[in-house]
Amino acid sequence: MLEIWFSVGYVALLIVLLFAFILWRTGGVVASIAALVVGLAYLSWWEYARPTWTTGFVSGTEIRRSDPDAQGSTRDVQYVYMRNQADAGVELENEDSWWWFKRNSERVFNNAKTAEDRKTEVTVMWNRWRSQLFSLHPNIIAFGDSGAWPLWSWRTLTFYGITGVLWVFYFYGFLWLHRRID
Repeated sequence: MLEIWFSVGYVALLIVLLFAFILWRTGGVVASIAALVVGLAYLSWWEYARPTWTTGFVSGTEIRRSDPDAQGSTRDVQYVYMRNQADAGVELENEDSWWWFKRNSERVFNNAKTAEDRKTEVTVMWNRWRSQLFSLHPNIIAFGDSGAWPLWSWRTLTFYGITGVLWVFYFYGFLWLHRRID
């Protein structure tokens, strides 16, 4: 249970809160509030978009028709159900994503059905949050054999490289603002 508090998201949240607290304690009330607001907004986006992966077995696949939207159009949504190594259930959507340059959802779904039939262990990289209230599911970004490959994926390295630079700009920018205002 304790390992969840050492996840990347919680550590980043603690760093943003500590940074805002340090700015506040050194007399930078305006910079502290601005750093907290911008940091929490950026952290929320970062947690939503960052790639995560899990290894397990595909326990099912399904295609469901969505409810009609305001214009009356529907779409088919592909779902992949997994059991991870901790034997917890994971429900994932499989759709194309412009953000991750993913245009191969049919191939990914075919690989998921094959893994389900063969009962092979796979590693799935995904992003987004799971929300029961809003019926949101994480989206599959990549699908492959089990192993540690997602960490060295070009998508993962690009995401963490760009967002790492943005985190550095965030801290540098608010330290500069703190020195200029106060």
